[in-house]
Amino acid sequence: MKRLTLLLLMLMAPGLAAQEPPKKKKPEAKKQQVAHKKPTPQQIRKFKELEKKQKRS
Repeated sequence: MKRLTLLLLMLMAPGLAAQEPPKKKKPEAKKQQVAHKKPTPQQIRKFKELEKKQKRS
């Protein structure tokens, strides 16, 4: 009986040692960004000012 147990342990040991621990799951990818938000009136004003400056020079 002891020999059988020893034989089983010898056969199982490499398999048990080769098992990798469970890998950590990667966090899910962020959802795709939605199209850009509508510009605020202040942003529109700034853009228009910059356009005028570029046209002058």
